[in-house]
Amino acid sequence: MHASPKFAGRDAGAPGGRSLKRMLGGARILTCSDVLLHHPKMARNVRLQSPSASAHVIGVAGAVNRSARYSCLAVCFWLAGLSVTAQSNEWSFDQYRKAHPEQIPRLRTSQSGKTNLEPALDFCRAGERPAKNNEQLRERLRAAWRDVLGRSTRNRGPLNARILEETNFSDFTRKKIEYVGDPGEPIRAWLFIPRSASSIRNGRLPAVLCLHQTVRSGKDQCAGVAEPKPELAFGPLLAGRGYVTLCPDAVCFGERYQVGGSFYCHYGDAVRIYQGDAGRSIMSKMVDDAMRAVDYLSALPEVDPKRIGAIGHSHGGYGTLFSMAFDERIKVGIVSCGFTCFRADPTPDRWYRRTGLIPRLGTFEGKMEQTPVDFHHLFAAIAPRFLFLSVALKDSIFPGVGDVEWINRDLQSVYRREKATGQFELYAFDCAHAFTPEARDRAWAFLDRQLRK
Repeated sequence: MHASPKFAGRDAGAPGGRSLKRMLGGARILTCSDVLLHHPKMARNVRLQSPSASAHVIGVAGAVNRSARYSCLAVCFWLAGLSVTAQSNEWSFDQYRKAHPEQIPRLRTSQSGKTNLEPALDFCRAGERPAKNNEQLRERLRAAWRDVLGRSTRNRGPLNARILEETNFSDFTRKKIEYVGDPGEPIRAWLFIPRSASSIRNGRLPAVLCLHQTVRSGKDQCAGVAEPKPELAFGPLLAGRGYVTLCPDAVCFGERYQVGGSFYCHYGDAVRIYQGDAGRSIMSKMVDDAMRAVDYLSALPEVDPKRIGAIGHSHGGYGTLFSMAFDERIKVGIVSCGFTCFRADPTPDRWYRRTGLIPRLGTFEGKMEQTPVDFHHLFAAIAPRFLFLSVALKDSIFPGVGDVEWINRDLQSVYRREKATGQFELYAFDCAHAFTPEARDRAWAFLDRQLRK
């Protein structure tokens, strides 16, 4: 989870895209305080949900006719209703738990009840012996994680993709595209296609799914077009190295953002999702959405579907981990600052209270040692595919990741049994929550070794 940026409200406009100013016949725009100052009864009943709300409430100057004044009042009441709706739609774990007491993980494993992390190779469900082989281990790990995440309802229907805009640059072509996520749900993304590259194989290029951090602009930061953070503009950076890249909005971000209330009110979208299916978590939906993104990349004539990777920082980091665990088409993963082991996390409510990402995890509130899995099991479910973890030892967003040296040794043992030594790399550095130049150089070298050969 990243630090809270400022809110960016919608343009001042009425439903259906009609300008409120146009609705009021071009009346002069005033702030909400101007209007409420002259209507104290309304002032007592309307509470603004964010600073940007003042840009949404418009009024008519005092020297206008009575009908315009009534129009102003109607607009204010309409917007007040929206603010109440936004407030009531904020994510609440307590309300979710009360409405859906059946949504709890039921699986007990060899990790359940243990304060320390147990070796991934020893993982088994209650009453079972450790897995005989790697395939059986991965199957068990995914089943255990699915019990925590909730079900998948992955859409396998048509993508119905279309191009919305296209711009040519010296090294690549950038396209804004749209495709279907869940049935009837559009997902927008930035697509970068290199103009020339040395990594062409049989006329096709490797591709990387680029997942953004917790940032209001979503895909736009990953594509370098908004809230610029050059080191996290994975789309153009990797396109310049010869990769086809796709930067989609995650649910609750970018053009899929819910405005109002506190910053994390954008997870108010969880309310709608859980009303539709209480057993499918936001994290599970993120994985399903990533699968649709891989569907899209795989269908492009420029892309080699056997050479697809994923990269992400922070929110995009754990998005990459979960997506890789459940989609074996992703052959390489680059994860920057994307996890804290549940047992070492001082604020595990990040997953179920502050956000609606994994509400079933709230079953273990105050007793995280009872969780049936932890993050090293997620890494093991990815093996033997290529995985690079960049871990900041002074990370204030994901503090106390756990015993990094132990996690590294444990995962190396998993990869050795898979006969895949060298396909897992953990780089720990004494710094804060960042994708540093050193981490970037190591990540690019790791990615190139696997996807450009």
